[in-house]
Amino acid sequence: MNETVGIIAGESILPLLSCREARRLGARTVVAAVKGLAQPELAAAADHWAEFPLGRLGGVIRFFKRHGVRRALMIGRVKHAAIFSLWTADGKFLRFLAQVKDRTTTSLLASLADFFAREGIEIIDSTYFLGPYLVAARNYTPRLRIKGPLAGDIAFAWEKAWGIAALDIGQTVCVKDRAVVAVEAMEGTDRAIERAASIAGAGLVVAKVSRPGHDMRFDVPVVGLQTMDLLEKCRAAAFVLEAGRTLMLDQAEMTARAVGSKIVLMGKT
Repeated sequence: MNETVGIIAGESILPLLSCREARRLGARTVVAAVKGLAQPELAAAADHWAEFPLGRLGGVIRFFKRHGVRRALMIGRVKHAAIFSLWTADGKFLRFLAQVKDRTTTSLLASLADFFAREGIEIIDSTYFLGPYLVAARNYTPRLRIKGPLAGDIAFAWEKAWGIAALDIGQTVCVKDRAVVAVEAMEGTDRAIERAASIAGAGLVVAKVSRPGHDMRFDVPVVGLQTMDLLEKCRAAAFVLEAGRTLMLDQAEMTARAVGSKIVLMGKT
C-alpha cells in the first residue's frame, strides 16, 4: 500500500490500532490528534503527528495538505456535547458549524466530512484498518443456551434498538421481561447500562446497533472490556451486537469473561 493516510484521532485505542495497521500495510500516516483526548503513544507510531485543540479545524486541514493527505479517517471518541460548548474556534470551524442543519451526531459528522471534501480531503470508512475487530454474525458463547424468556428478550431488545437507532437517538437499548428499561442518548452505552441496572437489577439484555444505513465513516459502535466489567457487575443476561458494523476490542478475553459470567455474547444481523 503506497499511500499517505490522514488520521483524525480522538479518545480510545482505535486511532493507535489503525495507525499501526496502516503502517504495517505500507502507508505513510499523518495523525492529527485532538488535544487532551488522543493517546500519547500515537506520536511515536505515526510518520507525522501534531495536536490540535478541538475547534481548530483550519490547522488540521493545513497540516494534512502540507503532508500530501488526500484521504483520511476519523476514529476515536469526541464527545458530541463538547463541540457545542467551545470557548474558542477558528474561522473554518465556525463556517463548518454554520452549515450543520441540526445537532444530531449524523448531521454533525456528515457536515464535517463534506467540509473536508470541499478542501480536497476524502473521509473514508473509519474501520478501513480495523477489519479483524469487527463483530462476526455468530454466538460467541454457544454453550450458553438461548431459549424461553431470554430468547424473547433478545428478540424484543433487537427490535427496539433498531427503532431507537432509526430516530437517531442512540445505539443501545436495555430491556428486561419484554420492557424497555433504558435507552442510550448522549450519555453513552455504559451509563445507560448503569441506569438500567439501578432500575431493573440483574438479568438485563443489552442490544447495541448502528443506525439504519449507517455511514461507516464515523461513529461506528465500539465495545470492550470496560463494558464487560459493567455487564458482569450488573449481572446482565445477554449482550447483543450488530455484526459487521460493531467493533469489539479484546475479543478473546471478552468471550472468556462472558462464558465465565454466563452472559450471552453474540453478533446478530
